[in-house]
Amino acid sequence: MTAREPRAPAVDEATARLLERARETLGAGGAPLLLDAITWPRSVERAFFASGAEKLPEPRYNIDRDAVLAKLARLDAFERELTGDDAIVRLLRSTVESHRHGCRMILAVGTAELYAVAREAYGGARSGFIDSDTTNLDLARHLAVRIGSPREEEDDGARLDAGQMITFLEERLAKRRHAPDVTFEITEDISAKVIAGKRRVRIRADATFDPEEARSLYLHEVETHVFTAQNGAAQPALPFLQSGGPRSTRTQEGLAVFAEFYAQALTLPRLKRLVDRVELVALAEEGASFLDLYRYLLDLGRTERAAYLDAARVCRGGLTTGGAPFPKDASYLSGFVEVYDFLRLAVTHDRADIPEVLVSGRFGLEDVEALLELRRTGLLEPPAFAPSWVRRYSDLLTHFAFTSFLTEIDLHVVAKRYAWL
Repeated sequence: MTAREPRAPAVDEATARLLERARETLGAGGAPLLLDAITWPRSVERAFFASGAEKLPEPRYNIDRDAVLAKLARLDAFERELTGDDAIVRLLRSTVESHRHGCRMILAVGTAELYAVAREAYGGARSGFIDSDTTNLDLARHLAVRIGSPREEEDDGARLDAGQMITFLEERLAKRRHAPDVTFEITEDISAKVIAGKRRVRIRADATFDPEEARSLYLHEVETHVFTAQNGAAQPALPFLQSGGPRSTRTQEGLAVFAEFYAQALTLPRLKRLVDRVELVALAEEGASFLDLYRYLLDLGRTERAAYLDAARVCRGGLTTGGAPFPKDASYLSGFVEVYDFLRLAVTHDRADIPEVLVSGRFGLEDVEALLELRRTGLLEPPAFAPSWVRRYSDLLTHFAFTSFLTEIDLHVVAKRYAWL
């Protein structure tokens, strides 16, 4: 897909004023970003291992509370202007509430309250986002049983270091006829191997990647997170879609995992890590401390550093003593299931417009109805950058045509035919 020249859609005076106020209120700047605010510096890790890995980490968070409170005041004032129930007002109300939620989380960093507020946005291990009876932990444990312990596969030793990973990502982007402007950098200040913002992708300095993992992370971090952020920023009337706030996280991570799965890049080791992280959230919710999580991961065979980094993901911003984790990692698998089922339903109804809308910015599935109305009126434009899975609707149609039929087959009947298995 080639980039489209931004155009200013024709709107009435009241809508124009509302959109201008949205740009002022929801634009970047002012309050810190949540994930940046709760990241543990390397000094915390060094102190932990200097103690013989026997003392709880002691992170310190430097929060500019005045900036956060000022943003909250702006959001509150703007919300009072949102009257009526048309599509743009519904979208703005949802976005304002999500940004407010992010502010509340930042104000609660370092306390047990962070878990309570974050759980409203992300859910926890025992939240039932999939259906009324199935929890995130149910899904994770079902997958854990099905995949078992990943088999030892022959390792040809072909691993990419951080610099080679950057080269790989740049080469993948260069193959596109139209690619976003992205800066890649190596850093020591992140726990994940790769983190993507709108125009910057950071790679952890000591991280290494096998080729399949590199492909998976390109689809997840670049073709999903970078693309949706830049697509939102490029919307002439709705640039605030570049940042949907924490309530959009489950959908955005679900899209990213779907991109991996659909491209057959969701490797077994990566899936196991996603499963294990839900279990970590569950253990922390039950009172497990950072040390408990760290030792649990060592027992699973993780290296000391890998165990530290995954335990830190769950404890960052919350309590290292247990009972109040940061539960974001519980949302990836359930987000994937929600996105998959939503796309399956959309394709069943031959809604070829929905995949494009889903990657037009950062938002939650609950916002799609309003966004479809705005697309019909011209306020929402097609995405500037379409992930590979979006560009061929016929492939999606083929995929879901088969899988929708397969879900109707009673596996118990099939199992009787092959009882010898």
